[in-house]
Amino acid sequence: MPDLHSLPTGSRPENAIRNNGPDELVLERYKLRELAEGWPCYRDACEWENLKSIFHPSAYIYTTWTGRTHHLDFIAGSQAGMDRGAFIMHRCHGVTSDIAPSGLLAVTKMKATITQRFVLDGCAVDAESDCRFCFFWRKETDGPLQGQWRARFVRHWYEKDKLIPVDPRRVPELDDERLKGYPSGYRYLAYCQEATMGVKVMLDMPGHRREPETESGKKHDLLYWQCKKWLEGEEVDL
Repeated sequence: MPDLHSLPTGSRPENAIRNNGPDELVLERYKLRELAEGWPCYRDACEWENLKSIFHPSAYIYTTWTGRTHHLDFIAGSQAGMDRGAFIMHRCHGVTSDIAPSGLLAVTKMKATITQRFVLDGCAVDAESDCRFCFFWRKETDGPLQGQWRARFVRHWYEKDKLIPVDPRRVPELDDERLKGYPSGYRYLAYCQEATMGVKVMLDMPGHRREPETESGKKHDLLYWQCKKWLEGEEVDL
């Protein structure tokens, strides 16, 4: 078992401002929280124009079923999926934000549960993945967006998931060998997405530190390093 009680050595942005920071930044952290919670709240309610308002025009996001994609393509894909019967919801659980001393760069981590309903072998099930959204923000300094925080990138840590039968009397049969091929943080979600949505799921999304030798475990630490670099103003290759 790896050391679960510390971040990857050196990856904590020591100069970032977070809880108990200056009073004038409390409002900024509130803004970032409201923006972060906009993803699940706006998306689940099909408030598409509101959802677009949290992103910079050049923003990219990453999901299990899209990989890296422009946020407008993600929105279009979400709409098309809903039209085909996809039913995805989210629950938000908590938010923290780190702001660079410049006040122009920030990272927000939001705990959430992604829950998607599927029908397998005639059985309705909910696949749920406990995750953390990771937003990379920049406060715009000129142009029509001046003074606004906008997301440039959004990634996730997928940490733990499960499959829940909607009717406990009806449970589908699953293929054990296929299940083994998916990362543990979103194993059942990925299984169901590939089985029903006609997509190829990404297999290296950031996961939990409990599995440091897996691709998902390695990406866990990498995402922390990317957060640090972003807050320090370095170029980040996401």
